[in-house]
Amino acid sequence: MANFGLSKPWIAKYNPTTNNYSNAFKCGNAINTAVTPNFNEAGLFGDNRQVENVVEFKNANVSLGVDRMPVIAASVMFGHTVTEEGGEISKASDSANYVGYGFITSEMVDGVKRHRACFLYKVQFKEGEEAYETKGDSIVFKTPTLSGTAMSIETGEWRDKSPYFDTEDGADQWLQVKVGAKEQCDIPVASVTAGTYTVAQVVELTTTTKDAQIYYTTNGTTPSKENGTLYTEAIDIAETTGLRAVTVKDSAENSGVMVEEYFITK
Repeated sequence: MANFGLSKPWIAKYNPTTNNYSNAFKCGNAINTAVTPNFNEAGLFGDNRQVENVVEFKNANVSLGVDRMPVIAASVMFGHTVTEEGGEISKASDSANYVGYGFITSEMVDGVKRHRACFLYKVQFKEGEEAYETKGDSIVFKTPTLSGTAMSIETGEWRDKSPYFDTEDGADQWLQVKVGAKEQCDIPVASVTAGTYTVAQVVELTTTTKDAQIYYTTNGTTPSKENGTLYTEAIDIAETTGLRAVTVKDSAENSGVMVEEYFITK
């Protein structure tokens, strides 16, 4: 793995009660970031040798360098008050919020440039130094760097890495779904569950995503708007068939793929 790019640092406020994210924003332009996991480790010794060793994730040190901090960061990340005019008021009683943090890397995979998103579920950042310097004979940029701690959420996850994408936009769309900046359609539901049947079945497809369409295939390929049949009426399954379906909406990410295998024995 050879990393040579970094972009699109996304931040969103994390709600531990619902495991949802809100107030997502792109935190300026990325300059650098680092994620260093820390582990608790213990060894058990017996008969003059180590017989057991346990390593468990503890937390991770996180650093983020950007070219600027948007005004929204003051409230979402650090609990400060942002006025209607865009001013910022910091109080001694303010405490940093938990946020989700994600970014995109560019990597060489088998000699081909690919893009991948990394998302940290629960991070608490600390405000860094704010340094200022008058302009002299040369221009010196002073950019903010934040440090923080990544922790696991209740279900145990602390980090999620996307599949590799051919384009940065593909990785960015995946990341926007993670931080709640973009809706993802719900997976379609079939009225008949997969299984073995002695007679033909009539399958209806539904989705809870409002104003969405469903596309399906019966030839084993992955359905999409470009590859599939638009669902308009119940589907007759008269022979053994693998039914795949996806929910599509122009303003949202496609859903995951529903897969139902029907075995018709006559």
